[in-house]
Amino acid sequence: MADSDNTTPLSFVTRRLLMMQIVIAAGLGPFGARARENISIKGRPDDPALRLCESWHEVHRSTLVLCRQQQQLETYLVKAIGFPCAKMQLPAGGEKTAHSVESLDELYSPDNEAAWGRAFADLAAHQARWDAADVEIGFSRTDELIQRSEAAEQALLDDLPLTPACSVGGVLAKLLVILSYGEHWENPAEFPWPHVRSVLDDLARYHRIDPRTIVASSAQGRHQECKGSADVSGISP
Repeated sequence: MADSDNTTPLSFVTRRLLMMQIVIAAGLGPFGARARENISIKGRPDDPALRLCESWHEVHRSTLVLCRQQQQLETYLVKAIGFPCAKMQLPAGGEKTAHSVESLDELYSPDNEAAWGRAFADLAAHQARWDAADVEIGFSRTDELIQRSEAAEQALLDDLPLTPACSVGGVLAKLLVILSYGEHWENPAEFPWPHVRSVLDDLARYHRIDPRTIVASSAQGRHQECKGSADVSGISP
């Protein structure tokens, strides 16, 4: 079985890659294509809601960086090793490709025990090559870091409704986090996302504030305190 002959399509797209693609598309959100003229920053740096939103965006950015790394590592594994699989000759003629021990077991019968044994050995050898390359480049380790980063991201999101805002900037920042996370996992044209987006636009226009500018400005002001998203999330990519 030649790995270079692997023709298995990249049929499964990891959740992290899907998330990355969705968030990139988020640039089409309420402020994505809008001029930012005459914007004034009115957020209070001591606003706990604003600080929480800053942390969420920092962890979120770390998650996206890890997602891109994982995508590159997965692509390398697929090209260099190929998804673990084995071809098995069938008693009636022809062959079938199995991608797991479970799928291989479904092909077993006393009549093809020898062919099944060869296919099983091929699959185990292919899996061993994949695992060795995985350890070398750190694909599974990156996946673990993504899960930890996502857990930190979710924990901050869970704290959001429990954290009162004490400035208009904090309110806008909370709405932006809600939109950033929720709008693009679901149909953005369906309730409640157009309605939440409308409230965000109204508040931002009335107070002449871009909430993303607020978060960025406040985060820069306490850069030394936070020391980047890795400290906030508790992980080191």
